[in-house]
Amino acid sequence: MPLTPCRQCAEPVDDQSAVCPHCHAPRPAVREWHGEGFEWRSHAQWLGVPAVHVAFGNGANGRPRVARGVIAVGQRAVGGVAVGIVATGFVAVGVVGVGVISLGVVAVAAGAAVGVNALAPLAFGVVAAGYAVGGVAVFGWKILFAVAR
Repeated sequence: MPLTPCRQCAEPVDDQSAVCPHCHAPRPAVREWHGEGFEWRSHAQWLGVPAVHVAFGNGANGRPRVARGVIAVGQRAVGGVAVGIVATGFVAVGVVGVGVISLGVVAVAAGAAVGVNALAPLAFGVVAAGYAVGGVAVFGWKILFAVAR
């Protein structure tokens, strides 16, 4: 087990350490670390935001990368059309989706939501809450369809 000085605190660490035990820097044996994962931005921009941004993995600070763009794809995505585990945007598709139009396991929307748990003025899901709703267990002013009331 060869020891190498940590790039942050210069304390000796194992070459294969994921985190420095002294300063908690990620991958301390690597001289220059830009994070793990993948990130790509299109050259085209709209109002200073990339047209397409794809981001997965962790950044140099050890935190998850966030995709931000007109079209954003990643673990965490923020954009006009956002696709990810946690997605926020005009149209959001993800495990947790928050937007004007949202699809996901948990879907919260200002307009329409479709998901296992949906909360919106127009909501469809196993559990749906809103103004006009449809699903198995529904809570709303206008019930479009329901399996159980």
